[in-house]
Amino acid sequence: MVATHLMLAAYNEGVDSCWINFFNPDELAKAFNLPEDEEILMLLDLGVADKTTTPLPNHNSRKALTETVSFI
Repeated sequence: MVATHLMLAAYNEGVDSCWINFFNPDELAKAFNLPEDEEILMLLDLGVADKTTTPLPNHNSRKALTETVSFI
């Protein structure tokens, strides 16, 4: 939730962001020399997007709820 609020606050200030969750947390923790009791959960890239940048074609596609939710 914190990252989402950071993204919204950045957008409000005219800054674009990208939530990054595809990385090796152990390698990154080693690169940042983090203590053993700290863990990297995600990265947040902040900046100004190129004006020609657009979302990937499947960005707004969603599966039907019947494909993802089941009731027992």
